[in-house]
Amino acid sequence: MKKSMTRVLAGAVLAGGILAAGCHGTDGMIGHGDPCWPDRYSNESRAAVVANFQPQVENGEVLDQTVWNSHFEFATDKLNGGGMDKLDQIARRRPHPDPRVFLQTARDLPYDGDYANKRQDLDTKRVAAVQKYLTATLTGRPTTFDIQVHDPSYPGIEVSPGVGPRVYSPAPQDRAKGSGVPALGPVAVVPNAVIVPATSGAPGGPGGGSGGSTSGSSGGYSSGSRP
Repeated sequence: MKKSMTRVLAGAVLAGGILAAGCHGTDGMIGHGDPCWPDRYSNESRAAVVANFQPQVENGEVLDQTVWNSHFEFATDKLNGGGMDKLDQIARRRPHPDPRVFLQTARDLPYDGDYANKRQDLDTKRVAAVQKYLTATLTGRPTTFDIQVHDPSYPGIEVSPGVGPRVYSPAPQDRAKGSGVPALGPVAVVPNAVIVPATSGAPGGPGGGSGGSTSGSSGGYSSGSRP
């Protein structure tokens, strides 16, 4: 009887020990498993993937906070309408404006022997113009801005390599000569076509829905000889 009770107690103690220790597997690795699997490793993998996007986010923020040459009248420090709208956008950010503002260095000056000095002088004047406008637009909400001059590339992707980028900015020499934006992609050209200004009139008359041009075509185009 005593031997039977001893065996029962020994079995109970052994079973209790196994249950208390727990079991993480059946491959002989009892006590060596990770109770946080797979959450721990999923979190590390997610962080590694997200970290690769962080530089893109930071670069995007810098470009979004940039005041470009196109926000000023050509080769001056006078803000145009687009420039004032851009600074208003920066000033109205919530919950508060980002104190870092970036200014594209002057790239709209024609090159000459004193190009470097003129460019630096225009950069200084434009920084002052940006600071002055931000102070005015934030009246009653004073904010100290750190305006930094940098030289970024224009954002864009070439949709037609060799023809023109999506965002086109002419070189300073081209802008000084008044060169326009190149045509993007193939353009259909009608030989000897003359554009006839559209005017109001009865159908069949000048500018009418049909027969309004000398060649009888619609849409305000004539295939006659150029003047």
